[in-house]
Amino acid sequence: MKLAALLALLPLVAAAGIPPENEGVNWAVLVAGSSGWFNYRHQSDICHAYQIMHDRGIPDERIIVMIYDDIADNSENPYPGQIFNHPEGSDVYAGVPKDYTGTEITPELFLAVLQGNEQAVQGVGSGKVVKSGPNDRIFVNLDDHGAVGLFAFPWGELMADEFAAVVTSMHDEGKYKEIMIYIEACESGSMFEDLYPASLKAYGLSASSPSESSWATYCDNPYGVCLGDEFSVNWMEDTEANDPTTETLKTQFENTEKLTLGSQVMQWGDTSIDAQVVATFFGPTSSAPKKYSTKRTQETSIPVQDVPLVMLERKLKSATNELDKKTKAKEIAALKERREFVHTTMKNIALSVTGDEKLIEEMMVKKNTKITNWSCYNPVVHAFSENCFNLGQSTYALTTVHTLLHLCEAGYSTSDIINSMKSVCYFPTIENAF
Repeated sequence: MKLAALLALLPLVAAAGIPPENEGVNWAVLVAGSSGWFNYRHQSDICHAYQIMHDRGIPDERIIVMIYDDIADNSENPYPGQIFNHPEGSDVYAGVPKDYTGTEITPELFLAVLQGNEQAVQGVGSGKVVKSGPNDRIFVNLDDHGAVGLFAFPWGELMADEFAAVVTSMHDEGKYKEIMIYIEACESGSMFEDLYPASLKAYGLSASSPSESSWATYCDNPYGVCLGDEFSVNWMEDTEANDPTTETLKTQFENTEKLTLGSQVMQWGDTSIDAQVVATFFGPTSSAPKKYSTKRTQETSIPVQDVPLVMLERKLKSATNELDKKTKAKEIAALKERREFVHTTMKNIALSVTGDEKLIEEMMVKKNTKITNWSCYNPVVHAFSENCFNLGQSTYALTTVHTLLHLCEAGYSTSDIINSMKSVCYFPTIENAF
């Protein structure tokens, strides 16, 4: 009788989205790695991702959210206390558990949370960490600026090989059954390339190839910002428009790839995982399909490095009095001047190392180089961020760091490159060079 009663309850348990004990549970770690009004879209994406996970049955105690939290109540926000990821969408900020905010958000904290290291986060934020076991599935969503082999945080850089090493360690320690990683960032394919063998049971999507920019979208609005990123809004709106218990991850990838117009969405790792349904990672609860009438076009999207400049140019165009026009024109000129300074600084660093101006010109243009010399590249990147331009705050500087990779791959020593930086970057570290 007891066995029969238990068997009768199983369909009800499944319908409620509660997996049998031996099937494990779902975890989600959602990270927006930027700050500042022009970066509105990153926190908007992550807040939207939270709403999806929450609505599909993953409890808040197993969803960990990291956002700087300077957008909802920003003085430039025309809707104080609210954030929108779509022109027709609802507020995605409501109810978001802000587990870690502001200066708490670092690569070290993220990796500690992911590995379940409670001691490392003691006294910081909510203290929530991933307490996963061998039957659990983990979804990681990283959303910010990036460059070859790195994902930027407000302070510090998450290097691709170090992230992969942590995932490998978690696999070896039985901390997950499968892990899925979606990364929204420029050159995000380089966060996966040659680092995730199928044996790790890790599956990933990148917003772009290892050598191209990702794109912001929903930029044609009164906010003066882009509401989302192409790749992110595409996979999330696809999730909302379909039944997660029948749509496969492969179908989601194909739909997202087709709709992402500005960059090449790519799959990585154990792609056999894409045969599973979306509910496997995002939670099994189905809700009424959500579809929007507003359609994205190439005209409503912008390469992410151009967002600050394009938005300022639009504000200049819409200015109604001479004072506003002069103010915006000065801001645009100052932005262009800062960008030229970043470019010149990197060129001077490379020239100090190589003494070959023609070689430098090639290095600064070429981007499609794989990273093999991590022992040089990682410390050089960190040194550039510490001595020249904070890469988490000076997003334009990220477009130049591939030059450092070329120097490392060409065999120049780590010490020579860093010494050249210290000589060229005689100024205090710049925190804001959009």
